[in-house]
Amino acid sequence: MSGADREEKKQLLHAISKYGFALDDIILFLDTHPQNQDALDYCRRAAAMYQTAKAEYENRFGPLTITSGQDNAIWQWAAQSWPWERGYC
Repeated sequence: MSGADREEKKQLLHAISKYGFALDDIILFLDTHPQNQDALDYCRRAAAMYQTAKAEYENRFGPLTITSGQDNAIWQWAAQSWPWERGYC
């Protein structure tokens, strides 16, 4: 994998983490403020950004979880190097 690919992979993982955190946080807020329209709109945008980043990562670098990807690729997630082996942790 080239240096550019490694950097792109790192950036996509960071984006997935960032959007996932934002999504978790806004969902907690919506638990106590379910009628807040701004929060609902933000939740939809965060979910879309998360899904887009995750789909782009999986299309380029393979599945992130066992439930990601296609049936014939279900075990590919375990064949990749682990996060602590990649220097991302």
